Amino acid sequence: MADVLNSATRRIPLQFDKQGNPYFESVKSPDSFKQRALCVKPPHNVIPVIFVPGIMGTNLKLQGKDGRDAWSPPNGTLEGIGAAGRGVKQTPSERQELFDPNNTEVNLDGPCKIPGDQYWVTAEEAKRRGWGALHADSYHSILQQLEVSLNDQYSKPGRSQEHGNFLLPEIGLLGHLNGVGPAASRTSGEPDYAAVAAAAVKAWNTTPPSLSEEEILRLDDYYYPVWAHGYNWLQSNEDSAKSLVEKIDQVIEHYQKTDYFDCEGKVILVTHSMGGLVGRRAAQLAPDKVLGVVHGVQPVAGAPVVYRRFRAGTEVGGFFDIEGAAVAAIIGWNAADITPTLACSPGPMELLPTPHYPPGWLKVTKKGSEEVLINLPQADPYEEIYSKTTDDCWWGMLDPALIDPANKLTSEDSTPLQVHRNALDLAKDFHNTLGLYAHPQTYGYYGIDEKKYRTFGHIHWQTSGDIPNDDVLPLIYQQDSQRSLTGKSTVPLYGEASSPEVKFKLGNDRDQGGDGTVPLDSAKVLAQLQPPPKVVFRIAGFDHQMSYKNPYAIQATVYGIAKLVQLAAPATPL
Repeated sequence: MADVLNSATRRIPLQFDKQGNPYFESVKSPDSFKQRALCVKPPHNVIPVIFVPGIMGTNLKLQGKDGRDAWSPPNGTLEGIGAAGRGVKQTPSERQELFDPNNTEVNLDGPCKIPGDQYWVTAEEAKRRGWGALHADSYHSILQQLEVSLNDQYSKPGRSQEHGNFLLPEIGLLGHLNGVGPAASRTSGEPDYAAVAAAAVKAWNTTPPSLSEEEILRLDDYYYPVWAHGYNWLQSNEDSAKSLVEKIDQVIEHYQKTDYFDCEGKVILVTHSMGGLVGRRAAQLAPDKVLGVVHGVQPVAGAPVVYRRFRAGTEVGGFFDIEGAAVAAIIGWNAADITPTLACSPGPMELLPTPHYPPGWLKVTKKGSEEVLINLPQADPYEEIYSKTTDDCWWGMLDPALIDPANKLTSEDSTPLQVHRNALDLAKDFHNTLGLYAHPQTYGYYGIDEKKYRTFGHIHWQTSGDIPNDDVLPLIYQQDSQRSLTGKSTVPLYGEASSPEVKFKLGNDRDQGGDGTVPLDSAKVLAQLQPPPKVVFRIAGFDHQMSYKNPYAIQATVYGIAKLVQLAAPATPL
């Protein structure tokens, strides 16, 4: 159990020396000053928690002396307005220069603001643990929350057995998930754990096993330092997974070299979005170094919206979607912005739907009708869709002329299209290597919102023109005569300039539940991983990027971690 001076009344932040040993620092005071320093000493048995963010969640900079920010997403409204303004002015060639997977690296120097009531980590320690590499608005709140929830488990930290002390709600609810546990509060001010647990179970759409009293008490035997693993999301997730394995080794070695801490040699991974692919592959490479994994909103089988962005830019939900318009200005307003940014980057293309996504997600339909004229893929998305460009057919995934506006990819040995296809081959290899693998101890949650956060489960090319039935199949292979950068194509019906023309437009209808980014058809594949996850939580009410700010998602994450802790080696005395 954590130790504390009984007379303490003023909490002092935990600090660490250069070797990683804990210490506290306070000022001297006269005897007449009755307030004493409260120093909550961490248990010496340590289980590191490493958080792995999603795509675009890591700050990037250009390599070498240049060192400019390549990707530093805004924090707060004012920064967002400024970033949107700069994004509008960026040319496609400037974007290509910045988003080069071979000339970018992780920027560890992002902001690390630690609130005054956060006693388990200082700004300096957060920097050491890699927090500065992550987008602060998206992730720092969950990093701080995990520090508190896992290490301050009681209302009076360090005094778990003292009268009047009680578990905090996110820990206390763990013993009441099956309607068991004491019905009455133990002391004044103690939360109604049964009510909190009932609300969580309802939001989770599942009732996982409760933790026993012994299991809950065991949670306080360990110290859980929260680390962050930023990675170059432009590169293949294979490379990012290998860098995560290196981080795991570094973190374990960090604690094993200290005089104070005892580290068993295993970590817990918590992932967000594409970080789930990175985490799964890292666990596949080094399963014995991972106690278990908790996944959040993982695009297990990819997302069709990636195809749509190559042809139409970042999706916007209409004239009044101000936030969506700002995001589009930053990421890429149209195909000319998106293509040079992502076409030669394996990481983003590894979010394309895999063969595990239900077939037929790319459709050609008559507007206002359920009649489907074309339905792809039938079996192989790489051959049937991703290998096709607008030079091959009007619905091809990208326009080769947009790949290299900076004119830096053409050489005697290669072309821009070949560089793109090399990246696509890496994406296919990664999909095949990872397959449906899961660490044997896996938990996870995903979004099922059917109202506010509907998602592109399918991509629809719509036409209001008449197409004779006999002409549907030949139309698949026609090239367009005109196309826009926002998802519109004009196609000669018979491939001749004088033939009737058919106009197609990418629909903007989000036709499936999810979290606004990952559709149900991809998210629910989490339950199909092998071996199957121990518990899968299905939660509505959050946006994909900010899912870790949802209280029920946080509670599900803490539950998964709490169950994984039970697999750790028993704590030993100092």
